[in-house]
Amino acid sequence: MQLFFLIFLTLSFTISGFGGIGDWKTYTSHKQIRSIFKQNNLIWAATSGGVFTHNFTDSSYKIFTTLDGLKNTDITSIIADKSGSIWIGSSNGYIHNFNPQKSKWVYYNDIYFTNATEKRINNFSIYGDSLFICTPIGVHVLSIPKSEFGDSYTKFGLADQITGKVNSLLIQNDTIWVATNDGVASAWRRHSNLAAPQSWSVYKTPQGLPANRASAVLLHDGKIFATTSNGLSYLENNRWLPVNNTIGKNIIAAFSSVDGLYFITQNELYKFSNEEVTLIENQFASPLTSLIVNDTQIFIGTTNNGVQLLQNNSQKNITPPGPPTNNLIGLAVDDQNDVWAGTGSGNGQGFVRFDGKIWHHYHNEKYPELLSPNYYRVDIGYKNSKWISGWGQGVALLNSQNEIVKVFNRWNGLPITAGTKDTNYVVVAGVATDPDGNAWINVRTGRGDTLLAVYRKDSTFSYIKTPSSLSSFISTGITIDQNRTKWLFTGSNGGGLFFYCDSGVVRGTLPNSNWGKITKANGLSSENISVVSVDNDGEIWAGTTDAGINIIYDARNPLNRIAPYNPLRGQKINDILVDPTNQKWVATPQGVFVLNQDGTSITAQYTFESTNGKLLDNNVQSLAMNRKNGTVYFGTEKGMSALQTAAATPVQTMEQIIISPNPFEIPSSSVVTFDGLVANSSIKILTIDGTLLRELTTPGGRVGIWDGRDSNGELVSTGIYIVVAYNDDGSEVGLGKIVVVKK
Repeated sequence: MQLFFLIFLTLSFTISGFGGIGDWKTYTSHKQIRSIFKQNNLIWAATSGGVFTHNFTDSSYKIFTTLDGLKNTDITSIIADKSGSIWIGSSNGYIHNFNPQKSKWVYYNDIYFTNATEKRINNFSIYGDSLFICTPIGVHVLSIPKSEFGDSYTKFGLADQITGKVNSLLIQNDTIWVATNDGVASAWRRHSNLAAPQSWSVYKTPQGLPANRASAVLLHDGKIFATTSNGLSYLENNRWLPVNNTIGKNIIAAFSSVDGLYFITQNELYKFSNEEVTLIENQFASPLTSLIVNDTQIFIGTTNNGVQLLQNNSQKNITPPGPPTNNLIGLAVDDQNDVWAGTGSGNGQGFVRFDGKIWHHYHNEKYPELLSPNYYRVDIGYKNSKWISGWGQGVALLNSQNEIVKVFNRWNGLPITAGTKDTNYVVVAGVATDPDGNAWINVRTGRGDTLLAVYRKDSTFSYIKTPSSLSSFISTGITIDQNRTKWLFTGSNGGGLFFYCDSGVVRGTLPNSNWGKITKANGLSSENISVVSVDNDGEIWAGTTDAGINIIYDARNPLNRIAPYNPLRGQKINDILVDPTNQKWVATPQGVFVLNQDGTSITAQYTFESTNGKLLDNNVQSLAMNRKNGTVYFGTEKGMSALQTAAATPVQTMEQIIISPNPFEIPSSSVVTFDGLVANSSIKILTIDGTLLRELTTPGGRVGIWDGRDSNGELVSTGIYIVVAYNDDGSEVGLGKIVVVKK
């Protein structure tokens, strides 16, 4: 044993920063607040990107996503019970119970598994040992000590009956009050059958409510108040009376405090006290969603600006770091490994860059030259420049230092998008850069005229038009293949797949033209082409919006041989990523499929369900990859997920094998990674005396993996092992050592 540790101490081991193969990360925005409450020195917030806490003692944040125990990050309600446990409700009906002291999670999926169309947890209310859950279905009662569901109340009243759509609940003096989208209802709490509609009394506008849509019922100064879409009212002698100066106001939320009843509209904070309504604040950067009052502190949730703390006539923003929105699409990874994303073609919020630690936000309020917030696609250009395609204002060019160089639009080089009334409107469908550094800017147009503007390295433009013999089409994207052919596709607008090649090496172009067209008549399964990717063998993979994938096997003679990819026939294809090992990652509304190198089989499928929510949404809009370390990024409307894979770009020469973790403790749920391999390496695991224990094939990229087992599937013994990596012909060989410790 002493000899073993002496050998161990004299060895030199390189520990890699490479993440574990199969590890996930999630990146979500916490700016859209749904519900908040304060517990001691913590503020808890339910957001569209998970849950966060802010500690006022040290100003720290803690974030909870699917990596930290949540089953879903689209959180809609949050509350603490008398024991301090946190109840968390989500948009899909999932309920979480989190014990902060024990870091223990308990889950309730009863509502999630119902057949109802809408299952959102709108609100929680705690009375005694019962948790009352408000949903579009109705009210559900859960016994906290027994940890089980009891009754559900879904229909209220007989005449002018209310069905479900419950927003909040109040219990006062043994009376249950519910606020719904269709009115207010009440019942005696001890009634023998609250599930019976006749047990409930219903209140609507004929009974004095300012509007039927009620967001909450609450107690203030001994009276029952209802907040509605048309003002505030209170109950007196079984009739609702309006509160002066509130009629016409759409009240979003309210909170009863010792010094008054506070309520918010979309952009205003009011206080009702001593029969008077006072405007407290109307200067908010974002629409309001939720409200709590704690002594002199007022906490207000917003739709896209986090939590606002009002205290001593000042506002303070409470939001953890992260992206400005969950809608992260049009992904790209630049040469410095920074991840870029657009945020949308409508209601966008500019574009973002993530350097691994900090999210950098580019938007037109900070950079007026962008003119619009609607940027939705990122392409990496010459010398690590970035092209960010916009919807309406052209395309932004950023240099290698990530500075905005120029925004190209109607006034400085780009043709307008035809078919719009705005003569300055320019929609760019993408930018592809050729090996010479020329940027081919695809201008989306409703007419087949100037589809391509070429921005050359000398900062001049030239323009490519389609011949009149081609029918008009709307171009929605561009890809350049290994022959410098430009492929333009049409999305759900139809028309097929178009290509432009001025090198003279591609067959199938029209007479006296460098343009060609591929349709169903040539073998396409659909003419609604959504994406085109070029694999490492030069084959063209064309995804469709309604009929899966088509493969063009000979890019120099594209009309010759076209075949559908049958395993995904009928699927809508959002994106196709070809990794360094020539695997194809296919993004669809049903998750992401991974195809092997020649496409003959599906080797993996990642969904929200199969990853326990680590893939934030099945409808993956775009894919990107850090080809240096094998990280694949998944862009969705609910945030961005990242998966560490073994498909990193192989090295040219095998100089050093980086082994991690080293030493490796077994048994383990993780694996050892061997980094620094040439393409298509094999690996042998040997004992010190040269006995072969295991021979491994690798995915073909820079990284191989080992699970600590021999060729018989048995865990190896504690010891030092020799690692030998080599390519097909043995011209490249790498050596390494690993210590295995068997617990």
